[in-house]
Parts: sequence; structure tokens; C-alpha cells
Amino acid sequence: MAEGKELLDKIAELKSKSDSYALKKTKGTITGAFIGMAGGLLIGFSRKYNLLSSAFVGALVGGVVSQLLLPKIEE
Repeated sequence: MAEGKELLDKIAELKSKSDSYALKKTKGTITGAFIGMAGGLLIGFSRKYNLLSSAFVGALVGGVVSQLLLPKIEE
């Protein structure tokens, strides 16, 4: 039975590591989206565009760029 417990402990350890990598990547993507949204608001305000649409486009671009730049999660 000790072998079974060791296997379960190793699986739990691997799962917690993969969750933390996924959590870090998600946090980085959300941070990038907020930075992009701030940039979109700044551009929208300075050029007299619709602020809501420029914030949405900025968040979309920021999220996509940060998703591409963050390291890949190895599963």
C-alpha cells in the first residue's frame, strides 16, 4: 500500500504544479488585457473615439499579445 500512497502523492504534486503554471499564465493574460485596455482608453480619449469600443479593442489586443508572449504550458 505504500507504493499506492507514493503514487497518489506524486500525482497530487504534479497536479498542483500544473495548476500553478496555468494560474500564472491566466494571471499574466488578464494583466496584459488590462494594460491593453488602458492603452486603448488612452488612444480613444486622445483621438476622440468611442471609449468603450477602444477599451474593448485594446483589451483584446493586449490579451492576445500577452498570450502569445508568455511561455507555453507543458502538460
